[in-house]
Amino acid sequence: MILLDSRKYMEAKALWLINLDLRAGCKKHFTNSDYIDIRGYVKDHLPNFLDLTYAKYDYERDRRSPNPEDQVYRVTVSKFEALGEVRALGPRGNPQLILVDVDARINGFPALIITDDYGREFKLQFLLLGMITADSNHMVLYTSLNEGWWLYDDMKNPLFRAIAMEDIQPQDYVVYLAAYVNVSTGSKTER
Repeated sequence: MILLDSRKYMEAKALWLINLDLRAGCKKHFTNSDYIDIRGYVKDHLPNFLDLTYAKYDYERDRRSPNPEDQVYRVTVSKFEALGEVRALGPRGNPQLILVDVDARINGFPALIITDDYGREFKLQFLLLGMITADSNHMVLYTSLNEGWWLYDDMKNPLFRAIAMEDIQPQDYVVYLAAYVNVSTGSKTER
């Protein structure tokens, strides 16, 4: 966060990749070549959020024994648990970003808006989708921009194209990651 707060974005990107190598225990991203290999899977990158996460829900372990006494879990994170592994980022009492490692656990797409017990609305901002065919496993971005939804890099032209969620065939995609942002305002959300 210090690098981002200081607007040292290139250094932050480099540190991100160094952390990926350290966590993997190998030199995957930095080699003696002229390029940096940033290909990978969502699960490769999620550990880098551990230091920024104050509440999380592990889909495999916690659904059997969540900690219901944890205020953040009970009020906010529990609303996302059916989707997958949840990471809440931002101030402890008022999370601003919810990342959900869906990892193909749901059919179709997640809800556009999820409301927690305080009435705070978390709006879906983007999805990382997998296009899995016999020939490839390709990741695409589906994001909310300018009051519409845009699909990026689905191997069709144009590279960035507007497409409504109801016009996408869910059977053609697998949801890997969903990102929600707290869009609420007012004193009730400041708890």
